Amino acid sequence: MRELLRFILILIGSLVVVGGLHYAYFLIRDLPVDWAEFLYGYGINFVMALIVYGGLLYLARKQSTYLGFLFLAGSGFKFAIYFLLIDPVFRADGQLSFTEFFLFFIPYLICLTIETLAVIKLLKKIGQ
Repeated sequence: MRELLRFILILIGSLVVVGGLHYAYFLIRDLPVDWAEFLYGYGINFVMALIVYGGLLYLARKQSTYLGFLFLAGSGFKFAIYFLLIDPVFRADGQLSFTEFFLFFIPYLICLTIETLAVIKLLKKIGQ
């Protein structure tokens, strides 16, 4: 439980900082950004990272041998969610703009980095 709470706090803090910088970049460059799409991109990445890491924590207690494969399956899950839930929203106008693309992939990369570091730490802990 402690690992999950720590993961959530680090993830939220990172997404708030990066999201603030990301939003400021759009404002400074005078690029059009829909606040709802911005929150949707960051929010769905947060939820997906939480689901994947929570699942890995749960399964680490049961069967730690397959954590690497489960981590890869989590990445597949995230891309499936992207194509099912996010891409249709961003392509509602018939195209995927530069802004829309980065509204998903910047938080995706932040979440993936934090997940990867957390899984490495988890694997080290299990290996001890």
